[in-house]
Amino acid sequence: MNRTVVALAIPLLGLLTFLTHADELDRKSGASGVGSGDIFRFTNVWTVHLTFTPEQWEAMEPKQGGRPQFRPGGQGSFLQGPEGGRNGIAAAFGIVFDYVRADLEFGTNRFKDVGVRYKGNGTFLSSRESLKRSFKLDLNQYVKGQKLAGMSQLNLHNSVRDPSFMNEAIAYRLFRDGGIPAPRTAYAKVFITVPGEHDRQYFGLYNLVEDVGSAFVKEWFDTSKGALFKPVTGTLFSDLGDDWKNYNQTYDPKGAPSEEQKQRVIEFCKFASRADDAQFASKVADYIELDNFARYMAITAWLSDLDGILGPGQNYYLYLHPKTHKFSFIPWDQDQAFGQFPRGTEEARENLSIQKPWSGENRFLAKVFKVEAFRKAYLQRFNEFSTGIFQPERIEKQVDELANILRAPLQEESPEKLAEMNKAASGQKVSISMGPGFSGPIMTKPIKPFVEARVKSVKDQLAGKSEGQAIHPGFGRPR
Repeated sequence: MNRTVVALAIPLLGLLTFLTHADELDRKSGASGVGSGDIFRFTNVWTVHLTFTPEQWEAMEPKQGGRPQFRPGGQGSFLQGPEGGRNGIAAAFGIVFDYVRADLEFGTNRFKDVGVRYKGNGTFLSSRESLKRSFKLDLNQYVKGQKLAGMSQLNLHNSVRDPSFMNEAIAYRLFRDGGIPAPRTAYAKVFITVPGEHDRQYFGLYNLVEDVGSAFVKEWFDTSKGALFKPVTGTLFSDLGDDWKNYNQTYDPKGAPSEEQKQRVIEFCKFASRADDAQFASKVADYIELDNFARYMAITAWLSDLDGILGPGQNYYLYLHPKTHKFSFIPWDQDQAFGQFPRGTEEARENLSIQKPWSGENRFLAKVFKVEAFRKAYLQRFNEFSTGIFQPERIEKQVDELANILRAPLQEESPEKLAEMNKAASGQKVSISMGPGFSGPIMTKPIKPFVEARVKSVKDQLAGKSEGQAIHPGFGRPR
């Protein structure tokens, strides 16, 4: 049955049928018969119930430590946490998330003693005074071998900075449709039980986001033997010397890279830092999958995603393939894609230059954008995507499709959340709470009007009618 047709033709009945079907998918197949593709269908809405003891619930409350010191010689970043810990703005201010035990019901599957912790950086700071915080689930944390559809980790994102609840779902879909490895998404209605405090209390609707880990890497690259990194640095691939300890926190390996893999990172950092433009152009394709990077950068620039590699240098992964020894880029944290991260003015984000999409100075990107092979592939991808995946009608249809299935769970969460989502879905400006460091909520355009403006700007830039706009580092300041 076509779920979209049902939802459009018979909105209420179709929605109820769909929500029931998402949870019964597991009942029919059993845990071992369900694949990750069954979990992560674009419009699935799952029921997730977490049960904590009062002691475990209290123990999960984040710890607040001191702010780590910057590393010597410019090796650090204001977004880096302590050595061996998490990175990000919350981690940089000493906030530590600990795993605790909980029992999990996911659809009709039940798991005992899963690991649960809070997650997020800016989104945590924006929601720390509320009950609805983002969660990381690790089925293997305390009981080895537990998996759901072959996966041991899941992410529940609260979308506190995305009133539409759609940015991640649609942005990641754009990346995947553009040939880039990117997480799949669904949705989850999350209920919490803590005896004496919460009795199967509905915390609200969450984005269910696939974890970028070994299962993800295996599915996309047909091997999980490579090395996965999550860099946090505004000076990517800079020479930090010969000792891996100078690179470890900056590149934040997920797992234990081999000595050979560590040396490959160091080798490329030295080459990228020391090679002149001609040398760099002749050998950069030995280190980076240029087609992957051209596609990744084209979609990232089109989305005006200024909270990632184009901005402070975070929110993406690098995968070092064990056979090619080349790096591929994987997007992460797209809740403020579609020009919604407040760096530069709204007009500047809609007209972000495709020739220089990064804000401020970025030595590595500036060097890559001088490489003719990269520039040719990058502009080819822009031309290709502009008549395909970037088409407004295509994206607007996805917005409408998601709006139909989000209304009931958001109405159950709060009438205010439903009203904001409806405004976003119809193209009206919405209010985003950015949390500490901001004077108050900001108003921003949601997906539909951004896409209309971005398509026109990119079309004019590709035709040579406009140079677009560059963005200055910081917030709210056009260049």
